[in-house]
Amino acid sequence: MISSKTIRRILLGTIFLIVILFNLLITWVDREPYPEKQFYKRMMRRMDSLESGMQPLEFDSLSTGWSKVSITPETVLPLAGYGARDPMEFEQIHDSVFVRALVFDNGLTKKAIISADLLIIHPEVTRALKEKLKKTTWTLNDILLTATHTHSSLGSWAPGMVGKMFAGAYDPGVVEWLSGRISQALAEAEDNATTGLIGYGELSVPDMIRNRLVGSEGTTDPLLKVILARNSRGLAIHGIYGAHATCLDHNFRDISADYPAAYYQAFKEDTLVKYAGFSAGAVASMGPADIDRQQWAKAEIIGNNLAEQTKLLQMLGPPMHQKAGLRSFEIPFELREPHMKVSKNLILRPWLFKTFVGDYSTSISCLQINDILFIGLPCDFSGELAVQLHQYARSKNLNLIITSFNGGYIGYVPDDRWYDLDKYETRTMSWFGFDNGAYFSEVITRIIDITSNG
Repeated sequence: MISSKTIRRILLGTIFLIVILFNLLITWVDREPYPEKQFYKRMMRRMDSLESGMQPLEFDSLSTGWSKVSITPETVLPLAGYGARDPMEFEQIHDSVFVRALVFDNGLTKKAIISADLLIIHPEVTRALKEKLKKTTWTLNDILLTATHTHSSLGSWAPGMVGKMFAGAYDPGVVEWLSGRISQALAEAEDNATTGLIGYGELSVPDMIRNRLVGSEGTTDPLLKVILARNSRGLAIHGIYGAHATCLDHNFRDISADYPAAYYQAFKEDTLVKYAGFSAGAVASMGPADIDRQQWAKAEIIGNNLAEQTKLLQMLGPPMHQKAGLRSFEIPFELREPHMKVSKNLILRPWLFKTFVGDYSTSISCLQINDILFIGLPCDFSGELAVQLHQYARSKNLNLIITSFNGGYIGYVPDDRWYDLDKYETRTMSWFGFDNGAYFSEVITRIIDITSNG
């Protein structure tokens, strides 16, 4: 029979072990305001350097070119986007998926917008692309990487436990193949470039988007933003919109670009439009509108509606410019230590997060074409925050386009009002701080100021 003294020792030892494990694995949410943190001070010094070195835009005659290259897999791979999809492997091809490149060259410098029909452009793909570009005249600094954020395209590009949950088993061969296809699209677009024009327009399309996080308590970003490029081959259009490409849910098991595919297809009969591209905007908290249709029928309605609005914009004839000033830059982005919340105030320690998710550097990507300012972010960025930033940019005579998935990924950045909600975006996927929304907004505001003055 075990003595009471032995039982007490076992209980005390167990309690001691639990306390040790708790302290090893779990800690508290860091709620110290970000302006008091060292990472913020480092970031502000970086912004000061950017501002002091910013030169005025140089304008010259523009050439434009475009290309698309298929990334439709020839072998069965997992689909990326839903942890609940089981099994993850796709069954057939609903619509082909592509990587698209839109190139601008004014004789002084050249820049490009890449958009891939993928959930995100993962840092592993970015790393492989950087190596491939060493054999070309391009650098990552010249390229704005974006994705459509479809949840029904190929996976296998993300290592680690979390990567496997959302993108299936990792295959480095897929990473090499994707980076090669991006490089190929870039080269083909440059080869096809001829003297051209650039234009910009936007329309409010509020009926195709909803706030999926808090509904009517929050706001939406209703703006469809469109880049128009013309050359001797015809017209290229590139749309940017904030609704998640999640018309196709986890029960859908075919390869598809979701509603962006319907957007592309709507221009097939247009003899003038030779290229249609699409990038996800500020998609955090933004979902496709509630429509009494399911799966592809819903995707068609949203994609076709956005295409019709784009055609209307095209008919209205936004100003097109033959001379263009081009510049781009990347800013390494300083952040808090990463974490994953297990409750409102408790988080997994950063070392454990890095074990599950990975440890990658991140940056903000900027591309300016005349008064059009693209800011590419490594996250799902809040559409609610984007609305305020669009308004501020207009006051500085800039047309701001915020895109997501710029080749890095740090989870969700919601409006800080919702950080403590027990919901997927805020509890599971907000990895870098309770006031990250304010911090991102401050940095983006500073970039707007710098580029409007430079």
